[in-house]
Amino acid sequence: MQCTNCKKEDPWLEMIGSDLICKRCINKNRVMGIIFRTHIDTFHFVLRKMGPKNYQDFLGITRKEVEKLVNLKKYGIFLKTTNVVELE
Repeated sequence: MQCTNCKKEDPWLEMIGSDLICKRCINKNRVMGIIFRTHIDTFHFVLRKMGPKNYQDFLGITRKEVEKLVNLKKYGIFLKTTNVVELE
């Protein structure tokens, strides 16, 4: 089958909204790529809850949105933090 985004042949594609996406294209979203590589069940849970309509909506998923749904530390998923400090 062919990836909707990169048009490459891949035997294992994930259904994201109405698109079939390969693992290389999933990894373009940094946060979801890490979850996909380490905890596939959590990845599917987040996809079900977020419900992206297509690949572009999937790329728009942010770390804050994922952390609202899932306690990542509970599952042993550690994401690197940024050096940006928000002052009030």
